[in-house]
Amino acid sequence: MNEALRQTAIFTRDLMGRANEEYMSIGRDGADIKDFNDPWIAIDTLGPSQRLATGEVFDGSAEVMTYAQQWVAPVTVSFYGPDAWASAAQFAALIPSEKSNQLQVAQGIGVFQAGGLTDIKLLAGRQHENRVEVTLNIQYAIAAEVDTLRIDTAILEVRTERGLELEP
Repeated sequence: MNEALRQTAIFTRDLMGRANEEYMSIGRDGADIKDFNDPWIAIDTLGPSQRLATGEVFDGSAEVMTYAQQWVAPVTVSFYGPDAWASAAQFAALIPSEKSNQLQVAQGIGVFQAGGLTDIKLLAGRQHENRVEVTLNIQYAIAAEVDTLRIDTAILEVRTERGLELEP
């Protein structure tokens, strides 16, 4: 499972005040939503993540090299049920709130303002499917640590056509 989607799901659950995770789904694999009257929330990606930045830091005392990357990913948060539009609009409105900022820090992600609200029922021309999608971007970081020995003194030898010119 994509860790960024899991963090986004926890963020969404806590921002919306949903203690019950029974009606939450991460991704679309293996999740059949049979009754659109239940208040489901589904979180999924729209496309590939794009790398924003990379970096590396060496901790000389612990002798550990940390390689890090910053990514941004498009995400959909789909709301189902009779209150789907109200829930989606409330979610989009709460993104810039202080509670949202605290949850983003706790989950280690950045959630950008919603880019759109789409009523899938209107889009598909149906009368019975209560589904509203919120599209937004999330920012997340990944890191890997590698044990690396530091070099306290450099051993330098300069070899030329005349032989060894500089010894340690």
